[in-house]
Amino acid sequence: MEKLSRLILLYALLSGCSHLVKVSYRPEAVIHPAFDQPFCTWKGERVKVVLTPSLRGERLKYLLKYDQLILANSIRQRGLRHEYKIAGKGTPLVVYAKNPEILPQEKHYPSTGITLGLTAVKEERRGQVPLLKLYDAFDPSVVRSSYSSHPIAANYTATLAVLNSHARKVAGSAAGSFLRPDNPRFATGIYLIQPYDPNKIPILFVHGLISSPISWQNLTNDLCSDPKILEHYQPWFFLYPTGQPLLESAEQLRESLQATQRLFDPEGTALASHHVVVIAHSMGGLLAHTLVSDSSDALWNGFANKPLNSLSLSAGEKHLISGYFFFRHQPCVDRVIFLAVPHRGSRLAAGIVGSIGNRVIRHSKAAAEAVKELAAENPGVLNRYFARVNVRGGPTSLFSLAPNPLLDRLASLPIRVPYHSIIGDRGLDGGTRSSDGVVAYSSSHLAGAESEKIVPAGHTLFSNETTVREIKRILEKNLAPDVF
Repeated sequence: MEKLSRLILLYALLSGCSHLVKVSYRPEAVIHPAFDQPFCTWKGERVKVVLTPSLRGERLKYLLKYDQLILANSIRQRGLRHEYKIAGKGTPLVVYAKNPEILPQEKHYPSTGITLGLTAVKEERRGQVPLLKLYDAFDPSVVRSSYSSHPIAANYTATLAVLNSHARKVAGSAAGSFLRPDNPRFATGIYLIQPYDPNKIPILFVHGLISSPISWQNLTNDLCSDPKILEHYQPWFFLYPTGQPLLESAEQLRESLQATQRLFDPEGTALASHHVVVIAHSMGGLLAHTLVSDSSDALWNGFANKPLNSLSLSAGEKHLISGYFFFRHQPCVDRVIFLAVPHRGSRLAAGIVGSIGNRVIRHSKAAAEAVKELAAENPGVLNRYFARVNVRGGPTSLFSLAPNPLLDRLASLPIRVPYHSIIGDRGLDGGTRSSDGVVAYSSSHLAGAESEKIVPAGHTLFSNETTVREIKRILEKNLAPDVF
């Protein structure tokens, strides 16, 4: 049994590294027009460069300093299930630019580089040099052209494929950040894969255990290549080391969302600062729950036997503990979509798989020391479950995911916004006794959801076509006039 559990854990570690996209193209697909000059050569002809209003701010900055420009329709990719293009006028292009990571905003873009989807439209002029108009294919004004009789061409999938083809190190970091959460390869925080748009609603994706934002690449392609979604939404991703305790990651998520919005919108006037939709998978859904709930002292009472104010704590200890256990909902979040979330824990984390995992994880130092000092200075303060956790070296994500009193308290916290559950069923039992193979229906179900959809899929149900259709339905519903 222990050998089987080790194999399960090994599979989970390796699967977190396997989500890779590969691209290929002929050498002649790479072109070198001087878009930073008033005139350039385009397909052997001199043209006047016109940067349309769709190219503004950071989009324009990265375009003018591009490192590679590729004919999008010449790109062949493996890894994304579907390919999405808009037939129309112009030539779709993919711009790849290195990320200098100098400005604070640049640290919220992939360190592996930034990709833009462009379309170059040549317009003839009688007796004059032709115009070459450059459009950002992801800009709402350009996306809306897809509804017209003369759409501007686009190749959304090629842009995302080139981006993800550079992300091997990000995919490979999932196992490392699970096993060594204090030393993640990439900084914890929110990352954007497209230049910030103040007028688009962020979809904040929160990944699960032994995972990274790369796990979302197919869903991102399915959603953000749909003009109805792309016109109104922009994808944001929370990256965090999944070996650390749940409440530590949840606090980082709350802080990161506020910090990212302040950075890109210091005045707080942008649509993106007031409207966010969260899509969270598995353990990520537990983090997301803290974005839309008020804790009061419920979580603390699921952890400790004594009121916090009655304990002997230094100012630093109290500040650390308060950040974990006490929070208020984030008013900017409008809606949450929970995907296969273990609201009441997973028996897999409580069994031999969890036992082995907890032995190989290097415990998060800050959380482990805080719990150890709390117990030493205040005997009897920890409830029975967390007293055992403390003896075994302190909390980890797997201890957090096993059924425990704190998770029960979190599951019972009222959610202040509309929420939806999408739950996997592998067909073993069906109905309320179903399971996705990792999380039972009884753990994923939350009473009061605006909708609940059971899909014929395992735990990674975000790859399921029914899941994609349901998420699109919810995102379109979120745009209804009575929502805002």
